[in-house]
Amino acid sequence: MSKHTKIKAIHRQWRTDWAAAKKTWSNYIKLREPRWCFLTKDARLEGLTGSFAMIRLTDHRIVIDLEKIYHLELGAYGLQILAHEIGHHVYTPANLYDNGLLLSRIRWVMAGMENRAPMVANIYEDLLINDRLQRTKELDMVRVFQQLNKETTFSKFWMLYMRTYEYLWRLKRGTLAIDKKFASPVIDADASLIASLIRSYAKNWLDGGGRFAAMLYPYLMEEEDYDKSRISVRVLLDAEAAGKDAGVVAGLTQIDLDGIAGAVDPRTEALQQGGATTSQEVLANILGINMQGGNGPEQRYLNPGVYIDLQRQLNPNIDQQKLVNNYYKEIALPHLIEFPVDDRKPTGLTSMEGTEEWNVSDPMEQIDWLETAIYSPQIIPGYNTLKRIYTPDKDGEKEQAPLDIYIGVDCSGSMRNPARNFSWPILAASIIGLSALRAGAKVMGCLSGEPGSYLETKGFSNSEEEVLTVLTSYLGTGYAFGINRLKKPFEQPLEPKAHIVLVSDDDIFAMLNGRNLKEPSDHWALIKTALDHAGGEGTIVLHSKADWHPEEVQRLREMGWQLFYVTNEAELLTFAAAFAKEKYKR
Repeated sequence: MSKHTKIKAIHRQWRTDWAAAKKTWSNYIKLREPRWCFLTKDARLEGLTGSFAMIRLTDHRIVIDLEKIYHLELGAYGLQILAHEIGHHVYTPANLYDNGLLLSRIRWVMAGMENRAPMVANIYEDLLINDRLQRTKELDMVRVFQQLNKETTFSKFWMLYMRTYEYLWRLKRGTLAIDKKFASPVIDADASLIASLIRSYAKNWLDGGGRFAAMLYPYLMEEEDYDKSRISVRVLLDAEAAGKDAGVVAGLTQIDLDGIAGAVDPRTEALQQGGATTSQEVLANILGINMQGGNGPEQRYLNPGVYIDLQRQLNPNIDQQKLVNNYYKEIALPHLIEFPVDDRKPTGLTSMEGTEEWNVSDPMEQIDWLETAIYSPQIIPGYNTLKRIYTPDKDGEKEQAPLDIYIGVDCSGSMRNPARNFSWPILAASIIGLSALRAGAKVMGCLSGEPGSYLETKGFSNSEEEVLTVLTSYLGTGYAFGINRLKKPFEQPLEPKAHIVLVSDDDIFAMLNGRNLKEPSDHWALIKTALDHAGGEGTIVLHSKADWHPEEVQRLREMGWQLFYVTNEAELLTFAAAFAKEKYKR
């Protein structure tokens, strides 16, 4: 029998096993049939590399490499393998959010080697699923691993993994852990603890992720050990890239305090020493946070760099700019104005607008007999009968449209890169910009670090993505916001009118006075013209002190500019939330 014929036979058998595998979990599971790849090269096109099977949480599909199944001689275990893959969809991780949360909790423990987290998560999920299949679903998972052992290069990690199953399923030593050169009392003790952990957290598996990572930490700490471990388990990594091409997973900006609490080493816990993988203080120093919080409002958000790294482990193909946009949007959301609603009451007056066809489902009294007779002397109800249309009389009603807004942010060398470090100015700008868009206004955003570079939206925009992409970018050039950026949008009087908000620091006064500019111009005249032509209000938010530059400040106030001072960048949040509420909440 040829190889191709044998693969086709495996395919026929596994299609039969598919229905039984679904019933193993429930009679009501609705999953599409796996993508059957007869050649490994076709499996690669589906994103399957290394293993013989994989899941995708993006489209809830399973991909099977039948050629690799044939080479590994796993054709007789279709029921077990398919039931395992279904377990990833219905048990763990089951969805993109829980997948991300588990990764986040493992990363707390794997500080300094977070790149190992996806592999650790996959192995943890496999242990949970396989234990349930062996014990409660009565599938013979032992035989699957006995077959895999024939093709696997043993390592300390693989020995630990096999010994864990021996403890879980009360197997005789050597049933799965067959390479005696890796046997040791330490591995035995660790495998016993992992088995207890798997059973203890089977129902609340997210809570056990940190402890499991702590157990594996010594086996993956050295690069050489990690490389050997990965070679051993790569054939099992079926959910490591389950979120690829999933877009941005929402809800992961906040620090997971339960994850921090679960960063505990079961070895010390078993000895009643309490203990985290490292002390709380050391862990805090490694991660750059205090254990009560992190960055942003109330110090409860991940550092943007950590957030981006986590999201990229979920989806390696995600665009970084989309992540930065989403990061600041999620933090801004609690401080935005509510979506406006039309709470106007009708005046009670109506006026006739015209006529339309009356049909037999309408009340008889709505027929306009005069208009019907004029329309046709032969009246046929429901065919040529007419009724009048009335509309509310809006005369005298006054609607106030929200003013558009120009938001200019200093992005000079003294400002932080918002993709690496939390930026209060960018959060404040995001709150104001998103609130204005909610209210129906348009927003023009501008980053400026001059002399040097600038970046701005294409005029006043109602695109949330365009506005956030500009505001959350980074220049790091020059020394202040360039007043000359106000020339183009406010060269002529605006209609409709607009607010202007500038966020900068004390260096704006040097810019106004024309310091270090190759082409000096009258910036004082320009900033006055911009305010006049905007027709609304102008606010300059300064990270400075109120008693500095008193003459220049007075000059700005005489023009009509309002100044808001912050000595602590966190005060920018207070300003932004109050400004958005005052200007855009109906």
